[in-house]
Amino acid sequence: MKIIGIALFLFAIFPSLNFTNECEKYPTIYVSIVSHNEAPTSFDDENYFWRYREEVLKLSNMLYEEGVKFNFQSDWDFLLAEIKYDKGNSSTNGKNLLRYLKEDLGFEIDPHSHEKGGYNYADVAYLIHSLGVEPSNIAGGLVAYPPEESKIEYFRKTLNGLKFNYSWKAEILWGGSTSGHLNEESLWISGIWRPKDNENFLTHDENFIPHIGGYQPTWDGLHRLLQKQQNGELEENKIYTQSIVITQGFINEENFIENFRQEIRNLSEYEDKGLIKWVGLGEVINIWYREYNAQPNIYPYVYMEMEIKKPAENFLYIFNREIMKIEKTIIIGYINVEAEVICDIDIDEVYFYLNGILMEKDSTPPFEWNWIKPSLGKYILKVVAKAGALSKEKEIETIAVII
Repeated sequence: MKIIGIALFLFAIFPSLNFTNECEKYPTIYVSIVSHNEAPTSFDDENYFWRYREEVLKLSNMLYEEGVKFNFQSDWDFLLAEIKYDKGNSSTNGKNLLRYLKEDLGFEIDPHSHEKGGYNYADVAYLIHSLGVEPSNIAGGLVAYPPEESKIEYFRKTLNGLKFNYSWKAEILWGGSTSGHLNEESLWISGIWRPKDNENFLTHDENFIPHIGGYQPTWDGLHRLLQKQQNGELEENKIYTQSIVITQGFINEENFIENFRQEIRNLSEYEDKGLIKWVGLGEVINIWYREYNAQPNIYPYVYMEMEIKKPAENFLYIFNREIMKIEKTIIIGYINVEAEVICDIDIDEVYFYLNGILMEKDSTPPFEWNWIKPSLGKYILKVVAKAGALSKEKEIETIAVII
């Protein structure tokens, strides 16, 4: 009672004192465990199917024991084997594996499809449905870059099966990747947003369905994000997401499940402090709506900054020479426009625009454009740098007298 009285006394005198948990200033990182079964593979071999099923069951039970949520995502090959071979046994309470994961463990079952072999997302959803489980409306992986191969707009429509009379529509996107998973770092994003279209995956548009970013989808990625959290680099009141992806090959590795368990336990202190939370993908979307008012966050793994070095704002230039600081940016004669780009990955192109018209593009540093075209009047000089799906732009208002 004496301690409480002292605390109340101090609070009365110093109302600005903060007695809350120090961890409350750090935003929570929402972590999802996701597995993929690919197709085609060896599931037509019944012995292989049962061995793999046993490993998935061990993994799932371990995650459940550790209080970790799980999104099981499968392509058509494994699901066909499930239908053919798995009538349920004592290890799954007499249910097939998918029903056990959903009904007994409470895990989410999402369709995943490369849309090869004649099965599209609706067909995969139908196979899940045929196993007695209602498939989620999460598209478990899609190509988002380059734009000409992007599936962002494709998932806005209701999909009809190619093999089965069944319809399915995505309400949530996850796992946007590059074609062939090549140079994918520019798509490693933490956060949730609504991609605008095939050309603008990393631009938020309120009119479309949300995408959950997975950041670098490994334990290393999570530790990197946690370090940024501890460094105060993550903004409060924004949602941060992280996925750990388990591929088919990983599950069959010796000691994989116990090593995975140890990784989870190594993070127990972060979990206890509310610094991370294990969530399903559908669950984190509900959190985003409920606790973050569906505000977008696009936090990239790759660091990228860009600056127009020349002309600098509010300087007078005569024949490419900086003369003096003034109230506006004025260019007389000509100028060599210079941009500086700092990025963790290679820059694809830097684009130079005048009043929205592309004047030049440069793919090798130093990034420059020689503005010698006759110009008289006010101009908006804009420079856009692109690295994979990432882009940065800066603009400056100028008065030019170039004749």
